[in-house]
Parts: sequence; C-alpha cells; structure tokens
Amino acid sequence: MWLDDIGSRVGSQLSRPVTYVITSFLSIALYNVVELTFILLLTFKRRKGLYFWSFVVATWGIAIYSIGFILKDFNLVDNAISYFYVTLIVVGWCAMVTGQSMVLYSRLHLVVRHHIMLRFILGMIICDVFLLQLPTVILCYGANSSTSDRFVLPYAIYERIQVTVFFIQESIISGVYVYETFRLLRSEDEVLEGSHREAARRLMLHLILMNIIVIVLDIAILVLQWAGRYAAQTAVKGFIYSVKLKLEFDILNQLVTFVYHSHTSNSGNLDVDSSSRNLWDMNQQTEPNTASARHLHPRHCAWASVASRVRRDFTISAEKKMSKIIQYTRKQSDSSGSPQDQGSVRPT
Repeated sequence: MWLDDIGSRVGSQLSRPVTYVITSFLSIALYNVVELTFILLLTFKRRKGLYFWSFVVATWGIAIYSIGFILKDFNLVDNAISYFYVTLIVVGWCAMVTGQSMVLYSRLHLVVRHHIMLRFILGMIICDVFLLQLPTVILCYGANSSTSDRFVLPYAIYERIQVTVFFIQESIISGVYVYETFRLLRSEDEVLEGSHREAARRLMLHLILMNIIVIVLDIAILVLQWAGRYAAQTAVKGFIYSVKLKLEFDILNQLVTFVYHSHTSNSGNLDVDSSSRNLWDMNQQTEPNTASARHLHPRHCAWASVASRVRRDFTISAEKKMSKIIQYTRKQSDSSGSPQDQGSVRPT
C-alpha cells in the first residue's frame, strides 16, 4: 500500500542499504550543527534578537531530531520506553521546522515595510503550528506506542499533508523576500552608482539561485515522503534543513558584503564595529517623517537606511560649510570696504 511508510512503526526493521543512507545523512546533519554553532558564535557580535535565537533554535532542533531518529531507527532504546526517543523526535522536529520558518520571517523585516504582510506571515506560521504540528505530534506518539496499528494510517496521511504545507509555507516566505528585495533594489537604483548597480544585480541573481536550490531540496523531501520512504525521508530532512541554514548564512554574508562595499565607497569611512557581519547590528530604526511613511514598517533595509543617512549628513555638512564661507566673505568685504567708504567721503 502506498501509505505503508517504511520505518514509521515502533520497532521497524530496516534493510542494510536504508541504514547506510540514514547513517550518512544524519551524521552529516550533526556535523553541520556543530559547524553552524561555531559560525553563530563567531559571526554575531550581538547575540540577541529574533533572527539570532531563531537560528539557534533551528540549529539545535536538528541535533535533537537526529539523535531521536538514531535511537529509533537502530533500536538503541527498548520499545517499552519508546516515548523517550519520540519526545526527542517531536521536540527537535518542531524546533527545526518552525525555527527555519522564523529565520525566514525575521529577515523579512529588512525589506518588507508594511505591517500587514509581516502579520499575515507570522499568523500563517502560528496557525501551522497548531493545525499541523500538534496533530502530527499526537499521531507520532500513537504510531510508536503499543497500539500503533490504529495510528499508522492516520499518521502516514497527516505526514504527507504537513510536509506539503510546510513546503508551501517556506516557499511563500522566500518568494516574498525575493520579490521585496527586487522592489527595493529597483527603488534604490537611482541612488546606487554604476558598480553598485552591477553588485545589486549580482546579489539579486544570487538570492534567486539560493532559493531555487532550497526549493529543489524541499522537493526531494516531498518525493521521498509521497513515495513512502519514511525512514529515508526523515534522515534526509535533517540533512537538508542543516544545508538550508548554511545557505541562509551565505545569503546573509552576500547582503552584508554588498552593504559594506556600498557604504565604504559612499562615505569613505565606515566604523569597523558597524561593518559587523551581523546585518541586524547595522540596521537602524528611523522615524517616519511624512504622513505616508507612518504606514510603513519602521525598520528599513540596512543599506538604504545608511545610504540615506550618509547623503543627509553630507548635505547638511556641505550647507554648513557653504554658509560659513558666505559669512566669512561678507565679513571680509565689509571690513575691507569700510575704510574705502570712509576715505571717499569728503568734508563739507
């Protein structure tokens, strides 16, 4: 039967080729967790904020999830206490999947200016937690209990549903990010110089390529799930989510590199601390000055905010210098003109 998932039952015996696949992918996933942890600690100077903690939760969720499936797939824990590894699996899975969505959501604040869009996406993530994750957790406990026969079929059906919906959810968030980034770069096209325009185009192509890779990886999870390869799908999922987080760091570094080079060339001097690879360290909140701006999200894109600030400071500085020059010239002309005027006056 196409809904008879291989490896979903408690005490499932897996073939040797499947165990090789599971061992390989879960081992790589755990290695990526260690690497991502070091990257997090070395990259972020300010270890706070939604983006950072979402990244931490998603990263360590992969580790907990992988350890749970190692205990389950290799029968390292007695079936009588199956709830132990099931707890690791469901806790790690919730942290991994929802954490990934929150990572994608938190970076939307860089480019999305409207509250409504952000609230809609956050509401979508919260609804999927209650509609998809909670029922899946209950069915997972049931499928790995002593009465697993009556839970296996509903669990198989719901697994396919939740994998598909989470794929759609992450695709929507990534699509919104790419679209808003494209709009932002188009709106800033007049500000950017020729070399920076080319860098912006390369950045846009890079974002599109990274999102295409992520979609292809998610499709691989879908194919394995709908093919009934539960054991292989769960192992590959941990690996793929760790790769997606590493790609997220690549996207972040590309953005910060673009910001750094743009600002150093525009301002001529950029503080080392402000050029931290943590993009949120550079993102400054600005107060809306116009009536239409009140409807925009207060957090603008980092490079747009800094570029505007540099232009404004340069303009104010130039105006002050010009004003001082004019005042100095007038004083010189007045002081030099007074004796001449006095000397030209003849007594009557």
